Amino acid sequence: MEEKKGIVARFVIGRSANRGDSLDRSIDSENSQTNDFFILENHVEAPEELSKKTKLFFAHAADSWTADYYAKVNDNVFVNLDSLGNTLASYLSDPRVYIGCMKSGEVFSEQGHKWYEPDWWKFGDGKTYFRHASTELFVISQALARYISINRSLLRTYAHDDVSVGSWFIGADVKHVDDRKFCCSSWSSGAICSGV
Repeated sequence: MEEKKGIVARFVIGRSANRGDSLDRSIDSENSQTNDFFILENHVEAPEELSKKTKLFFAHAADSWTADYYAKVNDNVFVNLDSLGNTLASYLSDPRVYIGCMKSGEVFSEQGHKWYEPDWWKFGDGKTYFRHASTELFVISQALARYISINRSLLRTYAHDDVSVGSWFIGADVKHVDDRKFCCSSWSSGAICSGV
């Protein structure tokens, strides 16, 4: 894919909490054979750290590769790369673009709820999230990835990575694109992705 289509695809992973244990050694061994991991050396892999992992991914990807776009894709999502490439080509004239299946929804303040948000009170009395791209697949332009890289120490993370990314762009001069082809819940005609 890298040579034919100019697409670099990697599984992004942090390190084990028990640095150097069998999990780390297993990832290192597989990566030495496949070279398909992007290992965030200073990030501990944990479900509650996904927002920080996403921030580090975009920052380090922007520092490691020069690209028109950077995409975050869940590991249970299949992507039609030709369709994705054709769609992204139509936005090349937009220097600061954030593309995905945009949504908003309830902010859950009940501790123990699957989607609990510890900072629920910051979202106001209506307890509704602002528009943001669904976590399954979203794409940001090079300028936005650089923005994340430069400002990584200032950018706040919330309980969920999709909300966190959306928050970084809400007050910036960014073109938000709600493209239904990025909704991965079903593989429909012209869709870019499908979730498992």
